[in-house]
Amino acid sequence: MKVYKEIVAQARELTSSDITEQETILWRLLCYAAKMPLRKNQEELISQAQHIILQAPDTYFSGRILPFNVFKWGTGSRLILVTHGWSSKAADFTSLITALTVIENVTVVAFDAPGNGSSPGELSNLILYTEALQAIYRQFGNPDIVIGHSLGAMANMMSLEQAGIKPELLISIAPVINLKALFNNMMEAVNIPEKIRETFFERFFERFKEPASAYDLTNYTLEAASKDHWIAYDDQDAVVNTDFLIAFLKLHPGIETTLFSGTGHEKLIRQEELLQELMQRVRRILL
Repeated sequence: MKVYKEIVAQARELTSSDITEQETILWRLLCYAAKMPLRKNQEELISQAQHIILQAPDTYFSGRILPFNVFKWGTGSRLILVTHGWSSKAADFTSLITALTVIENVTVVAFDAPGNGSSPGELSNLILYTEALQAIYRQFGNPDIVIGHSLGAMANMMSLEQAGIKPELLISIAPVINLKALFNNMMEAVNIPEKIRETFFERFFERFKEPASAYDLTNYTLEAASKDHWIAYDDQDAVVNTDFLIAFLKLHPGIETTLFSGTGHEKLIRQEELLQELMQRVRRILL
């Protein structure tokens, strides 16, 4: 957390004079995932898992193949995959994973995306999440149920579409819909001037060979995403703009939703009523 505070302080002092410096600091602001130590109950959960190391290519930053840590509970025939959000980790789903492992005949898989939690990596990004998910599909096969939060929910939808996998149930909690909007929100939060933000997005295009606006779930058909999709969200979410979610839902009227107003972006994954409804939906599929 100390490193991230230093990055925020540097970002607040950015000037328009040095474009290279701007880009370096802004990529760190947007793609450095602060790492928090595990609490005791999280340590206990992780200690009960089988630990597996997989790899994902980091095409756009380090240019290396990055290892990442995967955790597996159970040996049942029904596979449940849990994907954490930005600057998070598998252990942040301790309450949910604990409840899921009680269900008979399930295998629960979660992971720390490259650069997040216990997994090495200086900077992380959405593409690394999707590459990690593709590695998990290859290792464990097609999941029956996929659960994700925030950027992890966005990565789930993108990777399932890319792989042509259609789980029986997809659960998205406070999903990021528009990556450019998320980046703008993060930069506005530390008072980055509009001109510097515009220059950053020009450099984004140079690095990724497509604009940040291309990473928008309204551009995806999501025909393969899921047979049954449930989205839980907070209309007062300070991290993701729910206007983009509402526009997305208009394109996909078959998606079921539940509003948990005023809960907060990070707290949604621990909200008791949300966890109860989530478990009811999971049990309907598996039992």
